[in-house]
Amino acid sequence: MKEVDFYGLPRPVQDRLLEALSGRFEPRPILHRLGTKSQAIRWIGVAAAATVAVALVALVGLGNSGSALALHPLPVLALYAALLSAVAVGLLSALEIKSRLGDLPFKPGVYLFGAELLDARDSRFRVHPLDSLTKVAKGPAGMVTLVFGSEEFQLSLADPARAQEAVDLVEAARARLPSLDAKARFEIDPLQPPAVVSPLAPTAPLARSAPIWESQRWLVGIALGCALGGALFWLRNTSSDNRMLAAAQAKNDVASYRGYLARGKRHRDIVSEVLLPRAVLRVAVEQGTVAAIDDFIREYPKTGIQPEVDAAKKNAMVAELERAKAKGTLAALLDFAEQHPDHGLNDAFAEARRALFARAKARYRKEMADGGEDHAELVDKLIAFAEKTGATKTAEGHRGPSVEIRFQRQASKTLGRADAAIRKNPMFNGAASYPAQYFEPKRLEPSETELAKALAERFGKVFEPEILSFVVGPPVEGESEEAPEVKVPTLVISHRLEWSGGAVARDKPRGVFIGLLLFFRTTFVVPGDSAPLKSKFTAGENVSHELIAKHADQPSAGALEAAVYASMLKSAFDQFRGRYLAKWFKNP
Repeated sequence: MKEVDFYGLPRPVQDRLLEALSGRFEPRPILHRLGTKSQAIRWIGVAAAATVAVALVALVGLGNSGSALALHPLPVLALYAALLSAVAVGLLSALEIKSRLGDLPFKPGVYLFGAELLDARDSRFRVHPLDSLTKVAKGPAGMVTLVFGSEEFQLSLADPARAQEAVDLVEAARARLPSLDAKARFEIDPLQPPAVVSPLAPTAPLARSAPIWESQRWLVGIALGCALGGALFWLRNTSSDNRMLAAAQAKNDVASYRGYLARGKRHRDIVSEVLLPRAVLRVAVEQGTVAAIDDFIREYPKTGIQPEVDAAKKNAMVAELERAKAKGTLAALLDFAEQHPDHGLNDAFAEARRALFARAKARYRKEMADGGEDHAELVDKLIAFAEKTGATKTAEGHRGPSVEIRFQRQASKTLGRADAAIRKNPMFNGAASYPAQYFEPKRLEPSETELAKALAERFGKVFEPEILSFVVGPPVEGESEEAPEVKVPTLVISHRLEWSGGAVARDKPRGVFIGLLLFFRTTFVVPGDSAPLKSKFTAGENVSHELIAKHADQPSAGALEAAVYASMLKSAFDQFRGRYLAKWFKNP
């Protein structure tokens, strides 16, 4: 077997060969089969396989924010370039083969002549001399099989029934070859040059000028592959990024947007500044507290949804104010203001606060004693003072301005005479019988303290401590009946103890006891008010034998007197308390 390049043959040989292959002139082919090799199909297969491979690579991690390959790293660009270069080279090679075969001046195929078999399926012939034929036989479907060493050819017949005749013809041609001279061989071999050439015939051999893309198809394919690989790499990552964003927007939750930020790049600004903050804000809003919104603001101090953040905080603040109002106490409102000093709801807060002070006034009027309009007016002044002054925070909680309960002790005008009169009584029991000693300030303090506590407790049932808190203030010095200068609302209770003029003497137990008169005068003054509320009350306490007998078991001299006079003081203060509170309340 030898190879012959058609375009390398002399022009006379080319012309004679073309005439022979076309069957127009001798030598004509004994048998032939038209067709080409399947080289183009192989290159198309290479291109198809590379296309599938690049598609699979592109799909890995596409749009999946949970994959590390959601966006392909730069080294993958080389893989795209290599695979697309294979696609380009495969397609260009297939096109080159098709173009080259299409330009042949003869029909490609396998031709059997009397001297050799020409494998002319390309411009480069493979020539198998007939004397190298190792086997000829009928093949399947009426074809003739020829074997040249390791190569086998099957040639078809127009009439399959003549297959044996064709086999015999080939055998005869092969047997005749050794005996042929040069002239006879020329007549059966189309590759032999003609003996005589016309001087008018063209002498330039037929040639094919291949376009540049055919001769440089590998370089062109690699260049195309690199360019297309770069474009596909960019388009694929862009598409994957867009898909990740679309998937996150479809779920529209915090985890999805954070997943995008972990992988995505193209839309990071809008996700980090708008979409993720909006999702986090939605969760904070669902919690329904200002604290949740404040936590959001600390986590996302700058976003692209500031109007939404402001609206959410305002709505949460309004809801929290409503919850504070629903508790119905000034303490709840003050806690709200303390927790949210920049609440921005000044009008609504002030209105809610005013409503609570108005409610305090209304509550007193429900419990007000009949005919107590002057007391109601004082309450209005107290509430106005409290509303203006406001509460302060203490260890016990919010406390409104204090209403001080202060006592003014006025000197007795008659106890000295009582001491002198007792000394003359037959039942005089020594120094223990002098009554004045049992009404010194230290003896009065328990009754004053108990009275102040009882008054504070009763007023405290009407007025919440964050509105008004009633406390015991320092004693009022002096004996002036004018209202003292005060900085806080003050109830001054002045009292003076006098001898009633009567006395009771006993021998068992021995002693002399005087009757008492307690003169009470009250002045309730509010700072800045020139018309304080005043009242007077006198309590009379006579000594009864039953009272003396009740304390007759006292162990020593003076103890009986102390117990009797303490009981009388308590009774007098209790009388005052009942009468005073009855002026204020239906149920004192």
